[in-house]
Amino acid sequence: MNLTSTDFASRKHLKQILFVGKLFLLISCANQPTEKRYYSPHALQEEEATKLLDLDHSTMNFKAITDWLSKNQTTGITTIVSFKDSALVKKIMPSVRDYGLYPSKNILSITSDSILVDKGYPISELKWILKRHYTNNGKAYQYADSPERAAIEITLDTNKTAKELKHSLILLTRVFDEVNSEEKESLLLKVIFDYNRQLPPPPPPIPIEIVPIVE
Repeated sequence: MNLTSTDFASRKHLKQILFVGKLFLLISCANQPTEKRYYSPHALQEEEATKLLDLDHSTMNFKAITDWLSKNQTTGITTIVSFKDSALVKKIMPSVRDYGLYPSKNILSITSDSILVDKGYPISELKWILKRHYTNNGKAYQYADSPERAAIEITLDTNKTAKELKHSLILLTRVFDEVNSEEKESLLLKVIFDYNRQLPPPPPPIPIEIVPIVE
């Protein structure tokens, strides 16, 4: 089929229109406001935070993040940890493990692949375990006394990256949102960071040889 100069011009014009349309769509998507979702024990706005950690741009490992958070907590500095989950920017206000703040039974501990309660569960079982933790109301000793006292501890190897922590937080917040929606209650997500479980145990004490005194 022979194309005239008019046909070529029409095709060129059509390509230009399509290019401009795609460019406009990309700009529109880039300018879309990002929804923020807060998970904190009380209403907290970003501008109230003295320290803000963006996991999407952090180069710290889990130990450095936890130690930094611990220092802020000790000095009374409010800290928000931020991370992207698809179109959402999620923000939590975590704390470090304080053995006097939460009794152990109110804390559900999870790693990157396991849930550390009872005899242990794979992380794929998190939804029903989380639901049991929040709705236990003191019935089973290993789970929380009440929804208000329930907390979730993330315990990772000290060298895990910010990206790996983000992956655990995305999983936790998604499952929490599902449980919160199904229970139709305003549950609170209290998150604790701790790496002490991942540290090797100290070496056994050196036996002391008792030499009898000869008189």
